[in-house]
Amino acid sequence: MSSIKKIAEFLDLKSNNTSVIQSITNQGNDGSLRLSWAKDELNLKKINSGAVICSIEAFKSILPLKDVEYLIVDNPRLAFAKVVNEFFSDYTPDYFTNLQSIHRSNEKIIIGSNVFIGKNVVLGEGCIIHDNVSIYPNTVIGKNCVIKSFASLGTEGLGQEFDSSIGSYVKFPQIGGVEIGDNVEIGPYSTIRRSALGSTTINQGTKIGSYCNIGHNCNIGKNCLLTSNVIIAGSSSIEDNVYIGIGALIRNKIKVSKNATIGLGAVVVKNVPKNETWIGNPAKKLK
Repeated sequence: MSSIKKIAEFLDLKSNNTSVIQSITNQGNDGSLRLSWAKDELNLKKINSGAVICSIEAFKSILPLKDVEYLIVDNPRLAFAKVVNEFFSDYTPDYFTNLQSIHRSNEKIIIGSNVFIGKNVVLGEGCIIHDNVSIYPNTVIGKNCVIKSFASLGTEGLGQEFDSSIGSYVKFPQIGGVEIGDNVEIGPYSTIRRSALGSTTINQGTKIGSYCNIGHNCNIGKNCLLTSNVIIAGSSSIEDNVYIGIGALIRNKIKVSKNATIGLGAVVVKNVPKNETWIGNPAKKLK
């Protein structure tokens, strides 16, 4: 934890606010003292407490609130990444401590051999965890889920921001978690990457095949079926009852609306309306 004053000094800014930041998020709006960042006016208006890193353009477009400390920089995302990496790193000495033995004591959970389970992991009753699965910290798994061999849940996403002052990339923090609903199945060798700040979510009843990759900050709805080798890039939203065929690729920040079908091998680069079938590269509506 760190004070707002210390964070401001790290960013070569001035602040006399010695309040200590309690948590970090991308939207500080629940009254707690949080550190957040805003890329534009729309996001900045959602923040009503704590401290926020923002641009001068966004700041000038709003009516400042007395309960918010505004830290104004040229590149808010880069500044936020540097601050979190400096003061709020998730990699404590016990990050890779294997706590699977604690969960084995629950007779209503079956855990195979050579399984890694990190801190702050919750396993619901009736879960079956196959051999060689890795479940990283801050992953919550609902009831009656099946996680098959060599699946990886809660690993880091590839969040990066280029820093021109040093000529290289700075890692954007990936310190969120994964939330998996009841009756979810995740196939062999599939990866569910944790959110940068909130949670990557797989909702109730969804089935994911083998060799799939779900990027950070994604939300997968209820009763979806993702067949093998599906890749969904970060911050995408897949609504309820969506079918995604073998080898389909979905670009980051895409929305696939409910009851849609994505054909095998499709490359989706635009939002898909509900009840439609899209195929091809680039994917288009099947007429």
